Amino acid sequence: MRILFSIKYFVLIILLCLSFPVSAEDKKENASTDLLIISSYVSGAPWSQTIISHIMQKEYDRRDVSMKVEYMNILTIETPEILKQYKENLFSTYGETPPKAVLMLGNAPLLLRDDMRKHWGDISLIVCAESKYVGSDSTYIYNQVVPEQNRIYLRDLRDHYNMTYLRAHSFIPQNIRMMRSMLPDMKSLLLIGDQTDRDIDYDQQIQNLIKTEHADLDYKFLSAGTWSSDLLLDTLRQVSPKETGILFASWFHKRMFAGNMVLMANSYKVIANSSMPCPFFALSASLSSIEEDGNIIGGCVYDMDLYCEEIVKAVDAVMDGKRARFIPPYEPEPIVIFNYPYMVDFGLSPDNCPAGTVFLNAPPTFLEKYQSALVVGSILLLLVVLFFQFRRNKILERLQLVEQNQRFTHTKLAMALEVVDLLPWQWDLQTDEITYSSYTPIEPGKEAISEMTYSIKMQDYLTYICEEDRERLRKVFQDIRSNKVKEIREEYRIHRPDTMERDMDWMEARGFVEQYDEKGTPLMVVGSSLFITERKVAEQELIAAKERAEEANRLKSAFLANISHEIRTPLNAIIGFSGILTMTEDEEEKREYVNIIEKNNAILLQLINDVLDLSKIEAGAIDLHYSEFRLNKILVILKDVIERRLQSGVELIFEPGMPDDYLVFSEQNRLQQLVLNFLTNACKFTSSGSIRYGYEVREKNIYYYVTDTGSGIPEDKLQLVFERFIKLDNFKQGTGLGLPICQLIIQNMGGEIGVKSTLGKGSTFWFTLPLQPKR
Repeated sequence: MRILFSIKYFVLIILLCLSFPVSAEDKKENASTDLLIISSYVSGAPWSQTIISHIMQKEYDRRDVSMKVEYMNILTIETPEILKQYKENLFSTYGETPPKAVLMLGNAPLLLRDDMRKHWGDISLIVCAESKYVGSDSTYIYNQVVPEQNRIYLRDLRDHYNMTYLRAHSFIPQNIRMMRSMLPDMKSLLLIGDQTDRDIDYDQQIQNLIKTEHADLDYKFLSAGTWSSDLLLDTLRQVSPKETGILFASWFHKRMFAGNMVLMANSYKVIANSSMPCPFFALSASLSSIEEDGNIIGGCVYDMDLYCEEIVKAVDAVMDGKRARFIPPYEPEPIVIFNYPYMVDFGLSPDNCPAGTVFLNAPPTFLEKYQSALVVGSILLLLVVLFFQFRRNKILERLQLVEQNQRFTHTKLAMALEVVDLLPWQWDLQTDEITYSSYTPIEPGKEAISEMTYSIKMQDYLTYICEEDRERLRKVFQDIRSNKVKEIREEYRIHRPDTMERDMDWMEARGFVEQYDEKGTPLMVVGSSLFITERKVAEQELIAAKERAEEANRLKSAFLANISHEIRTPLNAIIGFSGILTMTEDEEEKREYVNIIEKNNAILLQLINDVLDLSKIEAGAIDLHYSEFRLNKILVILKDVIERRLQSGVELIFEPGMPDDYLVFSEQNRLQQLVLNFLTNACKFTSSGSIRYGYEVREKNIYYYVTDTGSGIPEDKLQLVFERFIKLDNFKQGTGLGLPICQLIIQNMGGEIGVKSTLGKGSTFWFTLPLQPKR
């Protein structure tokens, strides 16, 4: 395993060397740099080098993308002058050919954001942030905690600096809770870190957690700024393994070399591989030592491969022309990773790990260990099963063929019975249960006892029979049980299960006793039920047709008798007074006889016109001529006609429902005929009071009415007024055809007619006509 790591590390160094600038002159030879990577740390720092290596491997195929890497060595920038010198060197190198985008590894490169904006304009910044905020220059130079009031949060910098960020999250609360679960006797907590802004922030977070959630723990920060590696190792060898939890962040160590301050990035290797009594829990997802270094057993981290893939996506998007401020920030999800052998070596049980823990280098399970043998055995077992299944299928095919033939025969029989609406059944008198064959059960949702065969209790079956027939059928069935009758032949009404409850079907049941016991008591009745609804409907239609024919014959005779009587009455008057007219010499008598003759001529003409109108309407030859007219003007004309017919003391009142200029599109002549007929009838039966007529415009129609204070109509005769030749007062003049003609006209015009009346108080005749749009 360590040999593989050495090879990987060697390849990584080669790739980095090929990409690193050697000198300023070498950099200036390159025309431009697409992506400038600035790391907070030095070459070889695990977290940043993992990201750089991943990007270079992924972007190797993008021939049009050139990359350069710069290291800030943030711990060596100890004064503002050194930071200023670093900025001058950076912008003198890339000032003339600025990169298209800058990838910042850690928060420290954000110290350059204003200078980059000054020299390179609105350049895209991709920040791999270890903290969600950034502080002033001094906090990084002097390794200080950023006060809360001085914190500048990354979310507030995105739009102004054309920046997006990917949070390199440290799941400190989750790690501490997990450590306490795996180390039940834990009393103290150690954080191994250094003076980088990231580890200072970790220390601050843990101090806050100790105060709020873990006050029973003793906490200490072992910093590389104040502790040497040897002192650290000596201290760690003396701790209690069961009572001490150790969080490992990083161990960047500064040393003077050849008069210069250098940053040692790989010092943690010595610590991670030393013989220690306690395991280290990792805070950084970049630690390949989770898999390779003996003391670091794992921890709650984020998926480093997935994190690097998100960085590559952001870089690709910027290289394709997308502005960094439009790329959403990325927050990784926590995962728990443990190196199984190292964890077991320290006496920790995998059962105490959180659900979903990923175990590296775990021993193979039983299935993994004997996978080949299980596969071979499964194949042999499968072949045996297939052989017996093949034989079983052959037998089932033969049985299925026999069953299919039986089903086909049964289906044909059922279809034949269904076509003729015949329902075969048998009634078991011992269980009082009826078994029948049908496509649909009488009881909805009833399960079949076999294919298309159902059963129902006799008492339940009786509930489907019409109440008028139920007692009669119950008596017949009781006679069968008591052996009084041997056959059944009854007609009754029943509810079908697939019809509405109010719908009834007629059924004819026929049956006979098929089986008796040794004492002669009936045991089984077999029979069939036939739906005879159509036959019953036909019978009822024949009866109705016979009644209609008889009624038509009666109406014809009544029509001839009435019309003969109505014609004879005015004709007798005309003929009689015409003969008298020739014999009288008195002029006043002559004028009286002429008036009587003219009046009866009008009656005879009205009778003939009514008969003609009635015959034309019934023949469908009624003429309707629609036009646009002023409604009030047409109805006012009728007032002059009717006032001459009013009895003494009766007032005629017109009540318009709309202004005088209101226009309608209707049949003018028929409308006048309808209202005039209503007014004429009102004049006959109103001897005092008033007659009011008018209209109301409603939603989709016009409501016309004539209201009088006359004699009124008895309630039992209200429906008779629209019958032909019906005269409620035989002493009043008229033929009895006016209202039936009005009804037919209104029906042909799409309206309705009606009457409301109180005997002795008066009547209101009304009709409605639909509002017609102008054509």
